Amino acid sequence: MKPAYRWALTTSAKAGAAQIGAAASLAERYRVPYIPRGGLGLGKLREIHQMDYLVTVDRDMRVYMEEPPLHWHPSMAIPRFRRLMEGGEDIFLSAAALREGDEVLDCTLGLGTDALIAAWAVGDKGKVLGLEASPVIALVAEWGLGHEAGKYDRRKAPASAAAGRIAVLAEEAGAYLRAQRTGQWDVVYFDPMFQKPNPRSDGMNHIRPLACYEPFTADILGEALRVCRKRVVLKERWFSALFRDLGAGRVVKTKYGPVAYGVWDKEG
Repeated sequence: MKPAYRWALTTSAKAGAAQIGAAASLAERYRVPYIPRGGLGLGKLREIHQMDYLVTVDRDMRVYMEEPPLHWHPSMAIPRFRRLMEGGEDIFLSAAALREGDEVLDCTLGLGTDALIAAWAVGDKGKVLGLEASPVIALVAEWGLGHEAGKYDRRKAPASAAAGRIAVLAEEAGAYLRAQRTGQWDVVYFDPMFQKPNPRSDGMNHIRPLACYEPFTADILGEALRVCRKRVVLKERWFSALFRDLGAGRVVKTKYGPVAYGVWDKEG
């Protein structure tokens, strides 16, 4: 179920025509109001228009939110790129077993960290579609992947090339899966918000009020297996009962933390 909150687009205090145009265009695309700044502080603007959240386009054409703080960044994708390009392994790719040309459906995009790694693995002939049920997070992710990834390019971290292979939809996974053809995607991936917050994960905990908590159920798994050609992958903690209760064919664990990936192969 999509989170219920009121939100709108605005600009930074001294915005020009480009910023105003971008904010108005994004508001139309996401079917929410565009509110001119009018010299007011963001808190006052939220109060007057009775908005829970305001997303801002600033003078540098960044899209972000001040409260709670939310902006796009590739997070751990950059060191993961570097490790992969130096010949190292990535536990997510080990579980998903992605190949060049694969088509990946990421059902829980967030800000797209795993989607960037998937897009690197599938190459120019592949594609990644990211679903994000929270419209605010979807907007920030879509804008960041499309306009800000180049800031993070390094010789061993091709962020913008990978980001260019990712499309974003502000959609719930369950509804989207039920509308897909059988065998439409090679790999279907889920990284739902952990039900018990990790107190050390400041980067995720502050956006929990914005997030969608659609549970990973046997019905969702069944639809994902129907639409995949190869496998379904679920990220959870290694002790999650979901792996056992839903019959994961294998669980790929890391030595360095509680994160693990359950894998359901199509042939299984």
